[in-house]
Amino acid sequence: MPAPLGPEEVRRQLADLVQRGRALEGEGLPFPSASLETGIGTALSYGSVEQAVTLLRRGEALYTVAARDWGWVRETLARADELRRLAVEVGLDLQHLDSRVGDPREQLKAETLSAASLGRAGASASLAVAVLSDALPKLCVQEAQKLGETIRSARNRGEDVRDVVSRFSKLLLAVQDHQLVQGARLLVEVRRAVARIPRAPTVALPSEEEEEILIEARNLARRIQKIKSRARNAQGAARLMTQVRAALSEERRTGSPEEEIEALWSEVDRLTKERAGGSPESEAGVASPFGTVDDPGLPDDGPGADGTDAPDGSSADVLAPSRRDRLRR
Repeated sequence: MPAPLGPEEVRRQLADLVQRGRALEGEGLPFPSASLETGIGTALSYGSVEQAVTLLRRGEALYTVAARDWGWVRETLARADELRRLAVEVGLDLQHLDSRVGDPREQLKAETLSAASLGRAGASASLAVAVLSDALPKLCVQEAQKLGETIRSARNRGEDVRDVVSRFSKLLLAVQDHQLVQGARLLVEVRRAVARIPRAPTVALPSEEEEEILIEARNLARRIQKIKSRARNAQGAARLMTQVRAALSEERRTGSPEEEIEALWSEVDRLTKERAGGSPESEAGVASPFGTVDDPGLPDDGPGADGTDAPDGSSADVLAPSRRDRLRR
């Protein structure tokens, strides 16, 4: 039977236990070194050597269990922490993991240290490793598909993607070889490289002025269509429409689009009034800044009825060529 310990021997063994316990604390294990030191010191101050020895023996037993199980728990926790950091870097949502597993380190700190608490912490860390080891490769594959499409689109429009393609090839190899950590880190690198590729130019929306011009052009087309429906000579109306289409599709442009629209309206109004009034000028061909027109309603035997030139040699063009590239849009 061992001899009973005196106060000095208890203090010496307590100092050794506290030193070893704080070494475990430095590795992340919440060993109760301070509590043991306070409790045993209080018992000795009151002269209760037996109570101090009891507390000392409990502390030594706890240290033995912790030193035995802490090795594998520590490695599992470190693996879970590493995968958790990678998950945050690649943008994996950890809400489901936290609700299912929780934080093993926080669980270990919240409970009183014992063999059972160490076992529960190790089990939680193992589950976290399993969940992250399954979720991270799936995320890498999904993101690699999206990045591959972006790289292909950039290459098709003529961007230099050689460096990005080289990084992307390494990512694919890491995913195929099930290199989880390497694959996640390469995914982050490829994302940054793809972000540096110049973006495709955006399609410019029509301005307010262009919208107004388009509306005016549509109104003008409707008015010309009405003139065609009222023409007494189908051949003359067809020539009118042909000349208007040619004017609208001409590449060259004189003046602003608004001025051209106003001029076309004025010309159409004048032609309408002349046709309705049957003025002598309409029978001989009317000269205008836009050209010359023969009245579509002329008698069959009159000048210009068969599509030939008027007596003065002018052509039957209704509108001079105008440059309206904006109207054509």
